[in-house]
Amino acid sequence: MINNAELFGKYVVDFEYALVSVNTLTESKISNSNTLIDNIFLADKKRTRQDWTDGIAELMQRIRAMDTNDLNEWITWFSNVIRKLNEYERGELITQLKEGDEKDMCSSFERLLNKEKAEGKAEAVIELLEDLGDLSDLLKAYIMEQTDLELLKKWHKAAAKATSIEEFEEAVGLVQI
Repeated sequence: MINNAELFGKYVVDFEYALVSVNTLTESKISNSNTLIDNIFLADKKRTRQDWTDGIAELMQRIRAMDTNDLNEWITWFSNVIRKLNEYERGELITQLKEGDEKDMCSSFERLLNKEKAEGKAEAVIELLEDLGDLSDLLKAYIMEQTDLELLKKWHKAAAKATSIEEFEEAVGLVQI
């Protein structure tokens, strides 16, 4: 099509695009409008838990003002980029965005971000243990179900020191799972 563009005459697509770096955009510049992309950019600029909690009220108001299709697209973006959501979490987040207050929203985001951290730590424990041998599906599931970050940190240290899966299980007080 490019090589034979003249065949399309006046129907040739002719456009330009502007590359936008989110890192160089200021929140005040993004806040000038309330499009799906603006709200994705605003959320993407939040790098810490404190950024999320400090800006949640404004972001929540902006997201609530979006139409349903854009809200669903924003949730999909959030689920793919910030924190993978299962169907229950997705439904809960949509309900919170539509009906919840600021405190509830902060709690929801906090839970989602904590769960992501716990899953990452659990995956790190499993990765270390897989270097020691074959893990049972039951042990993998047990580790992945754990949400206590402090306990997972202890398990991670134990997995790093262990020379066998059995030694790990003994060190953390797990009877053969």
